[in-house]
Amino acid sequence: MSLRKKPPVFEIVLFALCAVYFIGALTFLSPCGPKEDGSFMTCHWAGQALRGVSCLMAVVAALALATRNDAARRGLVTALIPAGALTAALPGRLIGLCLMNSMTCQAVTRPAALVFGLLIAALALADALRLARSERQATAR
Repeated sequence: MSLRKKPPVFEIVLFALCAVYFIGALTFLSPCGPKEDGSFMTCHWAGQALRGVSCLMAVVAALALATRNDAARRGLVTALIPAGALTAALPGRLIGLCLMNSMTCQAVTRPAALVFGLLIAALALADALRLARSERQATAR
C-alpha cells in the first residue's frame, strides 16, 4: 500500500533532471569531437561514460516514478545518490579531459556533470530521507 496521496513531486523532478542530463550528454553537453585524423582525445571516453551513467540514472528515475511501492521507490531513489556522485566525479577526476580550459570538455561537459550530478544526488538524498520518515510515521500509527 502506498502512503502517498499527493503527486510524486520529488520523483517527477528527479526524472526530469535525469532525462534532461541524458539528452544533454548525447547532444549539447557532450565533450570535444574527433581530432582531424579521426582519433579521439581522452575526453571522448569521459563523454561515453557520462552517457552510460546518465542513461542509467534516467531509467532508475523512471522506475522510481512508476512504482507504487514506497519501499521500492526509496531503494531506487537511494541508488541515484552514488550515481549522481559518480557523474560529478567522472570528467576530469576519474577520466581525464583536455588540458586547455577553453575546450568544450573543460568549459561545458565538466561543469554540467558537476552541477547535474550533485543536484541529482542531493535531491535523491532528500527524497530517500523523506520516504524513510513517512514509512516510519506510518508504522508508528
